[in-house]
Amino acid sequence: MEHFTFRCVCCRRIRPRNLRVKNQHYCGDKRCQQARKSKWQREKQQTDPEYRTNKKESQQVWKQKNPDYWKRYRRQHPEYCMHNRQKQRIRDQSMQMSGSCEDNLVKMDTLNLFLKGNTGSYFICPADSDLVKRDALAVKIIPISAGYKHLAKKDSIAPQSMLRYGKS
Repeated sequence: MEHFTFRCVCCRRIRPRNLRVKNQHYCGDKRCQQARKSKWQREKQQTDPEYRTNKKESQQVWKQKNPDYWKRYRRQHPEYCMHNRQKQRIRDQSMQMSGSCEDNLVKMDTLNLFLKGNTGSYFICPADSDLVKRDALAVKIIPISAGYKHLAKKDSIAPQSMLRYGKS
């Protein structure tokens, strides 16, 4: 009898095996089939770069065709907005209680876009040709946000308040 039944990995119920499905792990319930499909898509996304690229491109095309989708959705579903606000308040409170957030909520991908191309070594040269000394000054520019002053070297970067008064 064991050959004719299996335990569904999603709902954990013992179900009759579909003889046409080799190595069946999910039953035919809608929720279990959705879980099977989600698992397949997640694995495909991680292992197939072409699938990832196609998915990203199709999402961008859809987004361009529907630029106001989320504005309309929020306007038509105020309960969705209220639920999100409540959840965000809870997340903010837990971050404050744990001390892991020092009033610095930052999207890291935005920070990476800012740093891309800005960090590097540069030569500062005088633009005016009437200057006597025309040596180029070599500098390294590394942006540091205001919330991370404690990470800056004390001898190389002074806080903004000290720079205003000529101290360094």
